[in-house]
Amino acid sequence: MTEFRALCEKYVTALSSNVGTVGEVATLLEQTAGSDQEKKTCLDVAFRKALLNKVMSSDQVVRNYIELSFQSSKAGYCSPNTPYYVLADVFDCLTLDRCQEIFSYVEEKSSLFASEVPANRNVVLRLCNDLIRRCSKSINTLFCGRIQIMLAKIFPISERSGLNLQSQFNLENITEYNTSSENADTPMDTDSKEVTFLFYQTLWSIQDYFRNPNQISNDTHWKKMEDTVNEICRIFENYKHEGSCPVANEEAYFAKFLTSERLLTLQISDSNFRRHILVQILTLFQYLTGDVKFKPNKLVLSEPRKFWIRDTTNKIYSILSDTPPEGDKFVQHIKSILKYEEKWSKWKNEGCPSLSKAPDKTLQAKQKNLKRTVKAMDLSSDKFDLCNQTLTDLWNICPDNLAACQNSDRKFTPETFKFFEDAIEQLEPDSGVEKEYYLTNETAFVWRSLRLLARQSVPYFQHIQNTKNLTLTDNLQNIIMLIGKEYKKETGTENEMK
Repeated sequence: MTEFRALCEKYVTALSSNVGTVGEVATLLEQTAGSDQEKKTCLDVAFRKALLNKVMSSDQVVRNYIELSFQSSKAGYCSPNTPYYVLADVFDCLTLDRCQEIFSYVEEKSSLFASEVPANRNVVLRLCNDLIRRCSKSINTLFCGRIQIMLAKIFPISERSGLNLQSQFNLENITEYNTSSENADTPMDTDSKEVTFLFYQTLWSIQDYFRNPNQISNDTHWKKMEDTVNEICRIFENYKHEGSCPVANEEAYFAKFLTSERLLTLQISDSNFRRHILVQILTLFQYLTGDVKFKPNKLVLSEPRKFWIRDTTNKIYSILSDTPPEGDKFVQHIKSILKYEEKWSKWKNEGCPSLSKAPDKTLQAKQKNLKRTVKAMDLSSDKFDLCNQTLTDLWNICPDNLAACQNSDRKFTPETFKFFEDAIEQLEPDSGVEKEYYLTNETAFVWRSLRLLARQSVPYFQHIQNTKNLTLTDNLQNIIMLIGKEYKKETGTENEMK
């Protein structure tokens, strides 16, 4: 036991100071006596203990330390689950602000986590759930969204741990507002006398039905919910704000609206607030009228109630269409979302089956028993049938392969002067082209030039061998100038090249 502790302390000291790569970890293990299993166990403990000395360092140092644990696990120096426990320990030790910075490393590793064994993925799941519990719903909304998106990448959509299989509601999500009965009929600070303190209480009381729709099965609660929705729709229809509306492309950000009565006059004039309340009502209606497996048996609507819901739904869509900006477009989006919600509920009612389609065994059997027919080829004919019209036409353009290869149209090697014509013009003194833009500075052009000279102009190619004191570019420029002079002598159009 004493030897085990001493070995662990040795590894902790090394990891805390000078060991930073997998190669150094391998060297550390080679310099230590003992079996491989003992070394691996000690290294597992050392990685987690040395973290306490690293966690107060910079974010980059912490990221490098986590990466070292993953690389060591991949090389077999420590257990496969060790880097995941190190990762969990890091987020347990850091503040929430630093967790947001380090979490980018987890997002980069999402593809690796998705392919890992369930035990290691569950460590990441617990890590993410712990982070969400630490986050504020109103302040750290963006970070919570990043965590949820990362979990969606790691786990399949049919992962049962991420599904609300029994359609349970979050009954702890209680909306607090002023329920005092004093001055209930006193108008608020608006142009409309209908917007009273009583309407303020009516508006926020409906949140309790959004929190727990199953209580509507009681006739008293149904009547109260019905009156509340009618009153909200009436006020929203009658009270229309005539001020400026939000810009269409302006991005609205909020986590939850405040419930102070002093804000009511501003909220009912806000398009986002109206949409927030009305879309919640539409969602409630879809739950009441939809086919939900775990919905209470008492929550069965009569025909008059179904008629009221249909009529009120049309009224809400009309209010949303009249709510700027782009009311009609917003309504179409909401209808599309609710339609997909119906399919989601149907999938949950069926027990959340896997979305991966199994191969059709009947089709596979047919393909297996299908005999391939091969058409006999007539070798005496000049034409060949390749069982494909396009290939047959292409092949029979020239059935003789040797003749096709010797065709003059297949000679792609350019003439020497034509190839160097642009380079010759650049090298002339009066061309005005700066040296840095010469073709001879391009590696690809130099390579093609040497191949062409080796094929068609061997004497010029040998000239390079005889002038080893010059660079390859200088040699090629001299050869190009010689080619230009000789061509002009042959054509009788030589100009002085100085």
